[in-house]
Amino acid sequence: MSTSSRHDLIPILTEADVERLMRDDSTDSRLEVINKISYHYNADEFSDRERAVAEQIFRIIMKDTQIKVREALVQRIRDNPDIPRDIALHLALDHERVAVPLLEVSEVLSDADLVKVIESTRDISKLLAITRRPTVSQRVSGVLVETNYPNVINALLDNPGADISEHSLTHITENFSEDPQVLESMAARTILPLTVVEKLVARVTESIARELKEKYPLSDAQIRKETYGAREDITLKLMAQDQDSAAVEGLVKQLYDEQRLTPSIVMTALCRGQLHFFIHAAARLARIPVINAEKLAIDQSGLGFRSLYDRTELPASMFEAVQLLLKVVQELEGGEAVPGSLLYANRAVERMLAAAGNREVENLPYLMALVRQNVHRT
Repeated sequence: MSTSSRHDLIPILTEADVERLMRDDSTDSRLEVINKISYHYNADEFSDRERAVAEQIFRIIMKDTQIKVREALVQRIRDNPDIPRDIALHLALDHERVAVPLLEVSEVLSDADLVKVIESTRDISKLLAITRRPTVSQRVSGVLVETNYPNVINALLDNPGADISEHSLTHITENFSEDPQVLESMAARTILPLTVVEKLVARVTESIARELKEKYPLSDAQIRKETYGAREDITLKLMAQDQDSAAVEGLVKQLYDEQRLTPSIVMTALCRGQLHFFIHAAARLARIPVINAEKLAIDQSGLGFRSLYDRTELPASMFEAVQLLLKVVQELEGGEAVPGSLLYANRAVERMLAAAGNREVENLPYLMALVRQNVHRT
């Protein structure tokens, strides 16, 4: 568009022109001004001087007494990432009819701006608009979770672009355990920290169970069980997936803090070949760093593991059998036999028998039976 034709549509306006324009009582006149100015503003067709004047007009319009006018302004500029922040923030704090379209998409608003909006309102429509943004940072999602509005939290969980911290997810699990819709949305998320999943399994409904089964190696029967042993079983099945050290450490700490890091779950983990979990658990029970526990566990003299085991307060009668099994699990680590599989169990038992030789190892038959018993069955 040429300069002359562009100016035919909207001539350069002085501040005096702007003031006279805004004294016009006609709503239609102001809407026409919004349409013309925003069109060229969004197309980046203004000179610096014209752009400054246009932004001044926006600042006047954003204070217009007619909500219809302010709505029209938002609809025209909400997708523009170059709108001055003060204009965007003023509109974001406006009536919900004005604010919601902007809150949903505006790239101008910072995390601090969004937090300000959340903390300054209890208008559910505004909070829901923020949950629908293409991306929501951990900082913003954390403040949304703290509102404790179930429909807001549910909408946030349903947004795959929302980055929700482990702390916030734990808060949701613990405070909305009686809200099946929220828990279903939680279970439907693609990725959940191990600590959150472990808490979630205690609160599952049938619909949540289906979601968990799709992403984790759990059968319906296992999820429906309400016994303590079943919860341990599910926890260890979650651990059967590849998990980084931080995830394992977090889960072990959670189990320890909630007094559920029992000898049963520690022994069963080793029987399933879950060496990392066993070492982290032993370190936690012995109250020593994981790296120290790792070194003690591989000590060839056997004295290191003896010292570690004694500090865990695991059953003394199981020591020799557990020491033998630990050595076998270390030998099988990284081999073709997958921990928890029938092949793994058979090889583990064969090696345990070979290592024991003619010695009578206390509780060895029990531990071998536990190894076979803990073959994964889907």
